[in-house]
Amino acid sequence: MSISLQKGQKVSLSKDNAGLGKVIIGLGWDEVQQKRGLFAPKPAAIDCDASAILLQNGHVMDKADIVFFGNLQHYTGTVQHMGDNLTGAGDGDDEQIRIDLTKVPANLN
Repeated sequence: MSISLQKGQKVSLSKDNAGLGKVIIGLGWDEVQQKRGLFAPKPAAIDCDASAILLQNGHVMDKADIVFFGNLQHYTGTVQHMGDNLTGAGDGDDEQIRIDLTKVPANLN
């Protein structure tokens, strides 16, 4: 099952959601094409970064609980960042984070 969210939309990823075991969160972006003139600035690469933060009692307890381009995998192995895309070039997801909700320790949310 795939869900495509737009700005402001939400989906519940709680551990209580029966049948939801593994999720992939994808982030895709493309530069808005602008008219080019003689003195227009050259297009610049756009770098968006996907990240996941695992909380304990609503708080970040350790920097190792933040999964992003500089920390590609949580130490529990339950959250994995699939790599950094610096430009947004190409079709589909430019960055992905995979989460195995069935293996996230009970003290993390």
